[in-house]
Amino acid sequence: MADYIPIGVSMTARQAERLQVLAEKQGTSISETTRNLINIALPFAERGHGFDFPRLITMIEFNTLVLDALLQKASPEDADRLLDLAIEHAKKYHAA
Repeated sequence: MADYIPIGVSMTARQAERLQVLAEKQGTSISETTRNLINIALPFAERGHGFDFPRLITMIEFNTLVLDALLQKASPEDADRLLDLAIEHAKKYHAA
């Protein structure tokens, strides 16, 4: 088990509320949830990466549209079923 160092962190009421909701959803403590979020985000920040959400969403949408167009041309009979499978997998594996 890791040796934890207590560190006080100030945040807005809205941030604390969101953190509490996420912790409850994940079945973890606020501390564990915070550590998990730090473990995910800190490596990006250390390498100078940020999140450009409009760009990220645009790229996801672009790739989705390209794949959809290719699939419709290559195998139109499977296109609708693959979307259903993707939604099913998102719910099953990603709690979406």
